[in-house]
Amino acid sequence: MIKGDLATIRTEIENAEEFRDSHLTQWRSLIERFHGPAFRDLDRGEDDPENFVHEYVALVLPRIVHDAPKIRVKSARPITQGLAAGVLQVALNRWCRMTRIRTTLERIATDMLLGFGVGMVVNEPRKGYRASDDADPYLPRLYRISPDRFFVDPAATSLEDSRFMGHCYIVDKEDLIKQAEDEDGWDKDLIDRIAENSGIDEIREDSRRDRFIPDRGEVVIYEVWVPEVREELIEEIDGATGMNMFNGTIYTVLKHQFPGEKDTFMGFVRKPRPYWGPRSGPYEVFGVYTVPDDPYPLSPIVAIIPQMDDVNMHLRNMRYGASAYKRLIAVDSRNPKLAQDIRDQNDLFVVLADGIDASQVVPIEVGGITTQQVNYAQLAQDRLDRVSGIHDAMRGNVKGSATATEVAVAESSAGLRMSHIKRQFQESVNNAMKTVAWFMFHDSKVEFPLGSDGIPLLGANPEPVFSASAMVGAFEDLDLEIEAMSMERVSEQMVQRRALEVLQIIGNLSAAVIQAPHVKWKDVMSLVGDAMNIPNLGDMIDVNAGKQMQQQMQQQQMAQAAPQSRSGVITPSSGETQARPASRYSRGGLES
Repeated sequence: MIKGDLATIRTEIENAEEFRDSHLTQWRSLIERFHGPAFRDLDRGEDDPENFVHEYVALVLPRIVHDAPKIRVKSARPITQGLAAGVLQVALNRWCRMTRIRTTLERIATDMLLGFGVGMVVNEPRKGYRASDDADPYLPRLYRISPDRFFVDPAATSLEDSRFMGHCYIVDKEDLIKQAEDEDGWDKDLIDRIAENSGIDEIREDSRRDRFIPDRGEVVIYEVWVPEVREELIEEIDGATGMNMFNGTIYTVLKHQFPGEKDTFMGFVRKPRPYWGPRSGPYEVFGVYTVPDDPYPLSPIVAIIPQMDDVNMHLRNMRYGASAYKRLIAVDSRNPKLAQDIRDQNDLFVVLADGIDASQVVPIEVGGITTQQVNYAQLAQDRLDRVSGIHDAMRGNVKGSATATEVAVAESSAGLRMSHIKRQFQESVNNAMKTVAWFMFHDSKVEFPLGSDGIPLLGANPEPVFSASAMVGAFEDLDLEIEAMSMERVSEQMVQRRALEVLQIIGNLSAAVIQAPHVKWKDVMSLVGDAMNIPNLGDMIDVNAGKQMQQQMQQQQMAQAAPQSRSGVITPSSGETQARPASRYSRGGLES
């Protein structure tokens, strides 16, 4: 177990930061190559004629995060927890719009393509809002953490095996003093003794080379989450409640820099506190590829940096050769008049000279691009497109020489790679949404209006408000899932075609559900929905209501057939006389 003393935490942080920096050697360089030399005046040497970093991000980013996610919540106990799952689903989708999560996810997705992304979910007072009783309602928030301010356990072989995670942030000393006065657990004496702007230069060493930031009286704070450290009192509380709401301990360390010395950690600026949250912790790391025995994920751009450098190196050489190209004409030095006539005349003008031979006018070409350079540059570009999965069909440039089969094969290969990137990002977003839902489920201080979508579920209130009081059962029984293709951009033609297909399928199945009750239509529609990327197709037709309609139709048919059977007329067979009822009157008069 990791010891919770200052010396151990300080050593772990220093080793983790050094291990992280070894994975971010190209981080700042990729950012500068992404935005190009025209965005900021940076002296980074030669630029890239083929800005593949920007092209890759521009083509992939809209495919993984174009809209806010749409979340579906189901319960393993639909009878007792079905209503709570529906309320939580409406609340999560409303939360996505309230917090403008699409902007945050776009920033994290850009980090993921250039290196790896980090998100942190915290439950905090809702900013700019006051309830009627002057209490601060809480609201979970997803924040983007810069990769160069995040660190994990260097001994871990995967993120799941990491024994600690953490990050650092910069805060004004005055704000920290005010927070220490309002909250318990802070060491106000240590905050007063810390020198302002301590450790700031190291944190902003790479990011502010061209920024001039005045003295703001800031300090650096480290927060480290250690999931294996739990206090005995917390263990007893979790054991008594059985809800496992406290998972690990958070250490808050103040960083200080003495003049002329290496950065040190002065001490715990806040008492170690139990982490109140899910087992997964407050952080979510977004990555594309997994590297064996390494906790940090691999970016698709980092893996192809040698191919990008090879293409740009030869393109720069070709550009230099093209700029140095010159075309000269050599003439006999004894005939200056001929040289003057050639120089002063327009293009394709014929100059007549006496006593000249073919050797007296010699054209000379210097510099330019050779055929070998063009061929190798094309070869290097094709190799880069092959290893990256970016091809002309994705760029929107389909040459006439490409056959339909070639385009289909290229689209299939690119679609396979792109589906993996989409899935990885969607899985990380889903994990972050589970953390948000955890706070909504357990914290009674989280309250916000649901809008009109909550009226069918909470109809007693014309303006329904979400509250944890509506949550019942265990949180582990809930399943959260992001609807397929809800975050990526879909063409208008595909959306219209899919809507018409769904309308046709529902029209055909509605009658079949009533006519063939022995078929498990719920499973059939779910299978069709998965094939069409419409996961909620199985919920669009109420199978139980169809069975009830079938029973009602059968009862109506039986009710209509019953009177006919009771008052029906028996038709006599041939040779038989139909019996007539006796009459009170006869031809002879009244019957007795």
